[in-house]
Amino acid sequence: MAKQLWVFLLFFSLNLLHGKDILLFIPGWYSEWINYSAHREILQKTFPDTEIIIYKWDSNRLWKNAKISAESCVDKICRKISASSTPERYIIAGHSLGGRIAINSAAILAKKKIKVKRIILLGTAAAPEPEELTALQQVSSDPVINIFCTDDNMLKLYIRQEQDFPLGFTGISKRIANFRQYRMPVVDHDIKLGKITLPQHRSTESFRETAAHLAVNYLQCLRTALNDKMTEFYIDYPALEKLAARNSVIHDKLPGFRQTDEFDSWVLGERKIKTRFRITAPSGKHFYYTSKQSAVKNFNAVKQRLLNRKTEHVSEKQPRFH
Repeated sequence: MAKQLWVFLLFFSLNLLHGKDILLFIPGWYSEWINYSAHREILQKTFPDTEIIIYKWDSNRLWKNAKISAESCVDKICRKISASSTPERYIIAGHSLGGRIAINSAAILAKKKIKVKRIILLGTAAAPEPEELTALQQVSSDPVINIFCTDDNMLKLYIRQEQDFPLGFTGISKRIANFRQYRMPVVDHDIKLGKITLPQHRSTESFRETAAHLAVNYLQCLRTALNDKMTEFYIDYPALEKLAARNSVIHDKLPGFRQTDEFDSWVLGERKIKTRFRITAPSGKHFYYTSKQSAVKNFNAVKQRLLNRKTEHVSEKQPRFH
C-alpha cells in the first residue's frame, strides 16, 4: 500500500512538473463579437507550451455597466484560480478594460497570498493606486509586463471620461521591482477613420486608427518585448503636462491654429487672428499662450526632456528576463 502511494505521488509530481501553463487572455470593452483567431495565433507563438484561453465576459454594454460586469468577471477569475491545484501556472493577460480586471484580480489574490506565473497589462484602461501596483508585484512570480501607448486615442477618451491618466496611456513614471514596462510605437497614426465626438467635448476630433487600441498590435509588441528586442521605457507624462502649462492662459475656444512644430505626439501651434500660441499634449489637452516666447520655451523644455529619455532609452542595456 505504501509502495502504491509512493508511485502515485511520484506520478502526480511528474504530471505537475510537465503540465502546461495556462494563459487567460481577458479582452476589453465591446469585445464579445471579435474573432480571436489572430490573437490566439500570436499568443500561441509567444507562449508555445501554454494552453490559451480567451476569457470573454459581458463587455458589450455602456461604459458604466461594463465596469460593473468587469467586477463580476474579477470574482469569477479569482475563484477559478483559487480553486486550481496549480495557480502558479496561470498567466493573466488583460487588454484595455481587461487590464483593469487583471489588476483587480491581483488585489484579491494578494490578500489570499496566491501567486500566479505572470501578469501582463496591455493598453490598460485603469489608473492603479500604489497598493494595487504592490499587489501586482506580489502576485506575479515573473515580472509584471506593462505595455502602454501615448498614441492610443481610445485611451484619450478614457482620460476625458474618467479625468485620470490610465496605465495604458502613460505607464508608470519610474522603475519598480518585479515590473517591466515598454512603450508601443505607432507607425500609422495619421490614417484617418473619420470623426468621433469626445465625451464632455462639444467638438469632434479625428479618430485615428493608431494601431493602438487594437489588441493584436499590443500582443505583437508583447512578443517583440519578450524576444528582448525592446528596452524598457519610463517617463512622467503628467509632469510633462505641468511643464507645458507654465505661464499658460485661459482656454481659447477660437479655431485656426497652424502647426509650427511637432515632436513625439506633442504639437506647437500658432493662430494669426487674435494671435495665440498653443501646445497640444498627447492626451489632447491644450495649453494656450499670448507670448510666443513662453510657448516655444515650454515646448522646447518638454522636447528636451523627451530627447534625454530617448537617449537613455537607446543606450541602456536591460537584463534578459524571459
